[in-house]
Amino acid sequence: MENQTYIPALKYNWLTKFYDGLIENFLRENFFKTALLNQATVPNPKSIIDIGSGTGTLTFMLNNKFPDAIVTGIDGDENIIRIANQKNNSLGKVSFQQGMSYNLPFDENNADIITSSLMLHHLTDADKLKTLKECFRVIKPKGEMLIADWGKASNPLMRLLFYIVQFLDGFETTTSNTKGMVAEYMKQAGFANVTVCQKIDTVLGTIDIYKGIKQ
Repeated sequence: MENQTYIPALKYNWLTKFYDGLIENFLRENFFKTALLNQATVPNPKSIIDIGSGTGTLTFMLNNKFPDAIVTGIDGDENIIRIANQKNNSLGKVSFQQGMSYNLPFDENNADIITSSLMLHHLTDADKLKTLKECFRVIKPKGEMLIADWGKASNPLMRLLFYIVQFLDGFETTTSNTKGMVAEYMKQAGFANVTVCQKIDTVLGTIDIYKGIKQ
């Protein structure tokens, strides 16, 4: 994917400024991100990485929940990283850097927890798997991979609504999500005890909360 054009969070750079409002008002952001955080069970995590961190909402929530941890947000969009840094008042506990999820700038066995929120569906299936393999490499043994992303629709209405997202973000990258393939890719990357912990319906489709462990 290194030679492919990077896809911003809402596909077009001019829409980036509307990202926070859209996610907050249409996708039950606080609810599904809190549900994601509630799946974290690593005791006293010291290093947490939030891939596809966007404007940093989940990254800051991680900092609030785990104030002793060093939390790093990674995103490929320099414009959205700039917005995140403008919001950053975490006194050094949170940092943001530009980088791609399938080539993480971290040593192996580095992070206790890696999170991802509404990012994987922007990637081709090949890069979804590359990303999850990179996460597996970077996570410490007994560490956790926590994902919130579009999943298999919970009912026909949710499937119909999700076409809006697919028209915006592209069918090539989102179709595997509608088939519930994220959990399978997590298993292929090496994660154990992979589960869909919760399904959350929104006005644009069903968000699944996934968890996997590096044994």
